[in-house]
Amino acid sequence: MSDAFGLALLFYYMFHQISGCLLLLECSQMTAEALAKYLPLTIIMFQQLIQMSIIFESIGVMCEKLKDAVYCLPWEYMDTGNRKTVAIFLINVQEPIHINAKGLVNVGVTTMASILKTSFSYFTFLRTVSE
Repeated sequence: MSDAFGLALLFYYMFHQISGCLLLLECSQMTAEALAKYLPLTIIMFQQLIQMSIIFESIGVMCEKLKDAVYCLPWEYMDTGNRKTVAIFLINVQEPIHINAKGLVNVGVTTMASILKTSFSYFTFLRTVSE
């Protein structure tokens, strides 16, 4: 998946980093007009980022559970054909699934938290400079 979608995910995270900073910059004016225009859009953009990151994190967690489930199968009571099938499953689930954005960052909750933290730090910096 990282090979197929890595570049798109990299651009997706870059988009959220840049747009989050710009939207918070617009919201930093703290006028009723600016908040009415940009606050709903900002909330929606952050909600999309959080939702996508939680989905990818859930995929990783489910893959770990799949590895344990295959390992705990009662293979010793199976016939030879089914044992071979379980062995193939076990080999395939050994490598954990972690999706990377073009090999630069892992896609998940940690990256999402970093983007949110950077955006809010930028917002705080702009609020202190503008005062």
